[in-house]
Amino acid sequence: MISPGDKIKHYEIIRLIGKGGMGEVYLAHDTHLDRRVALKFLAEGLRGDQKIRGRFLREAKSAAALDHPFICKIFEAGDEGGQAYISMEYVEGQNLQEKLEKEVLPLRETLRIVLEIAEALEEAHKKGIVHRDLKPANIMITPQGHTKVMDFGLAKRFQPLEGDFARTLTQASLGISGQGMIAGTIAYMSPEQARGSPVDSRSDIFSLGIILYEMIY
Repeated sequence: MISPGDKIKHYEIIRLIGKGGMGEVYLAHDTHLDRRVALKFLAEGLRGDQKIRGRFLREAKSAAALDHPFICKIFEAGDEGGQAYISMEYVEGQNLQEKLEKEVLPLRETLRIVLEIAEALEEAHKKGIVHRDLKPANIMITPQGHTKVMDFGLAKRFQPLEGDFARTLTQASLGISGQGMIAGTIAYMSPEQARGSPVDSRSDIFSLGIILYEMIY
């Protein structure tokens, strides 16, 4: 159980700011650099699973290679006292889902947001990383009005095959059982991802199309 005031390495927990099926995110103070960060931990029921913890850390390290103004930056991934964690940029503002629930966006703003998301995805795809869980709740809108694509926790590297096709690294190749396991949010999944088939960058583009539809309609 993580509580305000707890210390994980040089991070001091301030408060819980998000929770999902796979993990919990806390606002924390980085005492080394005197800044606020977001710390993500595996959900309590998953912390004892060595394979899931290993995948959590490996995929975070892959996503840490991304450095783009429209992508939430990952600073560090580690394991302290049996608790796997990811330290990442703390982004102020509201997520796109919350924004859409409160207002209808003008077309100009909608197009700007979608173009910024597309630019972020292009950067990830150039580095061989597919997000796999793109949805409004994973897109932050900063106080300045710009986007930050969040939560590459389900991200995977993919490898080009012959022609224009690509495939994700299988879970077996990562040392994890259960190849074909579906991960992501069903309402925004491409048909291939929903079937548990191999996916590539086109799956993220499909998800972005759904987000654009929701923003317009």
